[in-house]
Amino acid sequence: MRHYIFIFLLLLQFSLLPSPPAFAQEVTAPAVVPQDTPTIASPDTALVAGLDSLNLAAPKGDIATTIKYSARDSMQFEVDNKVVHLYGEAKINYGDMNLEAAYIQINYETNTLTATTLPDSTGKETGTPVFTQGAETYAAKRIAYNYKTRRGRISEVVTQQGEGYIHSEVVKRNENNEFFGLHNKYTTCNLEHPHFYISADKIKAIPNDKVMAGPFNLVIGDIPTPLGFLFGLFPTPKAKRASGVIVPSYGENARGFYLNNGGYYFAWNEYMGTRLTGDIYSLGGWNAEASTDYVKRYAYRGNFRFTYDNFKNDEADIERSRTTDNPLSQLPSSRQTFWINWSHSPVTKPGRGSFSASVNAGSALHQRINYNSSAQYLSPTFNSNISYQKTIPNSPFSYTVKASQGQSTQTGTMNFVLPDLNFSMSQVSVSELFSDAPATNKWYEKFTLSYNVRASNTISNLQPARTRSDFPLLESAPADTIDVDFNNLQRLWESGQKQAVHAFGIGLGNYKIARFFNFSPSVNYSETWLDEKYTFNFNPDSQRVDIDTTNFGRVYQYSAGANLSTTVYGTVNFKPGGKVEAIRHLVRPSISYNFRPDFADERFGFYQRTLVGVDPNLNQAQYRDLGRFRSGLPATGLSSALNFSIDNSIEMKVRAKSDTAEVKTEKVSIIDNLRLSSGYDFARDSLKLADIRMSLNTKLFRFINMNFNATLDPYQKNDSTGRDIDRYYFDLSRGRLGRITNAGLNLTASLNPEAIRSEAPTPDNLPSLEREPFDPLLPEYVDFKIPWTLNLNYTMSYNRSFGLTGRTNLTQTVGIDGSLNVTEKWKVTYNATYDISNQNISYANVQIYRDLHCWDMSIGWVPFGLQRGYNLTINARSALLQDLKLTKRSRTGYNY
Repeated sequence: MRHYIFIFLLLLQFSLLPSPPAFAQEVTAPAVVPQDTPTIASPDTALVAGLDSLNLAAPKGDIATTIKYSARDSMQFEVDNKVVHLYGEAKINYGDMNLEAAYIQINYETNTLTATTLPDSTGKETGTPVFTQGAETYAAKRIAYNYKTRRGRISEVVTQQGEGYIHSEVVKRNENNEFFGLHNKYTTCNLEHPHFYISADKIKAIPNDKVMAGPFNLVIGDIPTPLGFLFGLFPTPKAKRASGVIVPSYGENARGFYLNNGGYYFAWNEYMGTRLTGDIYSLGGWNAEASTDYVKRYAYRGNFRFTYDNFKNDEADIERSRTTDNPLSQLPSSRQTFWINWSHSPVTKPGRGSFSASVNAGSALHQRINYNSSAQYLSPTFNSNISYQKTIPNSPFSYTVKASQGQSTQTGTMNFVLPDLNFSMSQVSVSELFSDAPATNKWYEKFTLSYNVRASNTISNLQPARTRSDFPLLESAPADTIDVDFNNLQRLWESGQKQAVHAFGIGLGNYKIARFFNFSPSVNYSETWLDEKYTFNFNPDSQRVDIDTTNFGRVYQYSAGANLSTTVYGTVNFKPGGKVEAIRHLVRPSISYNFRPDFADERFGFYQRTLVGVDPNLNQAQYRDLGRFRSGLPATGLSSALNFSIDNSIEMKVRAKSDTAEVKTEKVSIIDNLRLSSGYDFARDSLKLADIRMSLNTKLFRFINMNFNATLDPYQKNDSTGRDIDRYYFDLSRGRLGRITNAGLNLTASLNPEAIRSEAPTPDNLPSLEREPFDPLLPEYVDFKIPWTLNLNYTMSYNRSFGLTGRTNLTQTVGIDGSLNVTEKWKVTYNATYDISNQNISYANVQIYRDLHCWDMSIGWVPFGLQRGYNLTINARSALLQDLKLTKRSRTGYNY
């Protein structure tokens, strides 16, 4: 009863206290509510323990929202002074502000919160105050905060701004969340005593915007360096995109010293942004790039990039080239190249069309001058395509409109397919096309039909030669290259090859024969319409062949066949209790027959037997079967072929190791697949049996993958010419299937204790290297958590030719790559390939990595080949200070 009277008097006294000065606008003050029930530590605290379940109605004043507080040890109230003391893991929650410390004082008279550490029984300071407001966090030895003015003073503080940390002796914070620090250390190292920092007497930090400093210098390992400047500006990431300056990086390469990737970023809105950047080199030359990213949620995303490069050749190289007599090898003083990249990816929605684009086109030399990877540098061609695709709802029909382009970086040839139209009908039942009656499972209801037509116009700037090596033409012309520009558009269009290809898929169903055999007949038909058809006439006056061209031609071809297959199982069971319980052999034999007529027959009209001249030695007329179309011609010769194959797989059931009494088994594959295949053409007059092909895939010792393939010639050879003789070489009684003409073997073994290296996620805070020139010596991200990896591979290739000039070619290579954690912070990766046939190392690469906590060090060494050299790189790990690095590389064996 006495406790309740005291609580009543306490509440009454709080309500009679004079109100402190009010805000400019008065707000109704909610209650001050303890967050958790505190532990009773003394009789004084016991008197107020009951406050945990009460809401104290405060008068209108300076408290804008509910203050929630708790403490582990005790809470003390000084009613007269309007002060609350919180001891032991004290916590305050006031709106978006949180404060945790060993000791916190709340002063309602001065509207301040004060937090400090407390010494433990050994005298060590514990409970460092941590102040959090929104996304900002501060840890300090002492924090004083005025929740009315929203200003604060923090001593010996560590604050985090984006990826950076600021250590300050004293920090003052204003109502705009900006803070001003005295005697500061700015670093990206998250240790209490950082490995490196930028020392500045004064710093101003604007959250989610930037950190500004006065005169500063870089300190590494507590050793001041002369590296610094009169002022510093360190941007911090924002929650939303914003326009801003892109600071360039610097370095040195074959084009001299450079400033790379500097410019400006325009954030037009939430869905689109543009980067305007450029490079400049001390030896002359420059590069400019405009890149725009765009996205529309649930619809599409894409990027469009245009690059222009003015490449200056080295003056010494120009002088050397002018000393040669060949004018084609003389270098110009500069080269101007450009390149366009456009990628557009839609979000596919049912019943709606989708537009996609992938464009890679430009000057032939651009990718060899400005390459970012070995694949880009060595790629002989670049392809582009733009397409629109749609499936018509509630129907089997769909269509695609497409334009594509291919470009060779070696020859400069460009090929265009414009337009490229495709219309298709998916497979439907023939009975459904003529009747709406439900299916009755009759044999003819299994017949299906599908259809596809593709109409295209293929344009190339390389015009092939109008000539023949086996006979003379009346009007011959050499090969010609048309420049791709606006003046030649009509000529390019007229030289295009226009055609339409119709393909019919006719399915005759799948049937069971004698319960165990699958029988599948098939019929194929296709037809091609072309814009040119040739007629050949021999001119006796000029002794040359004249070619007449008509504007339309039609080519068709058809074939029929059937397939018969089954599956045979064979199992051998062993005595119970043994390690091996059973072995199963699975055999899948298959036989197919295909028939195709001889489309070279004159009744089809696809080939024309033409007089091409007179043999002067024999004085006999010479005839040739000439194709009357430039593309789409069917194969010649009658085909009546029986093809057969047999697939084998063997697996074993073994007793698995188990720590329990329960018996467990597992399947072990002995042979994944062993395949033999060949064919026999009844229509041929000789050499009717086709080559015998064999392939084997299996896994050895659970971690070695083996792939083997071979081709065997079943006929004997002519010793002088090396051609097949119509006499069999194989002899089943001797186990001889044929003479091996080529074979290949590949063995790969991957030893990885914990994870595959390529699956390790790359951290987001690593510096971006996308604009760095490709260099095999540059480091890659490695996972220090994996103790070691080891990958081995062996490749063998065998080829044999026959006759007097016949020879055998055997190529063997051995490769090894992997990684090794020498210590917790040191890691070595290696990659090497040895050519056994030529007895030399074709490629080798060694990388050494050192984890320096907030720094990375790497050493790369390529000892052999055109890319030989070494590289030493030490860089700050954070992307915020990605330009804080030291790079030393040797001159490599290649030129840019």
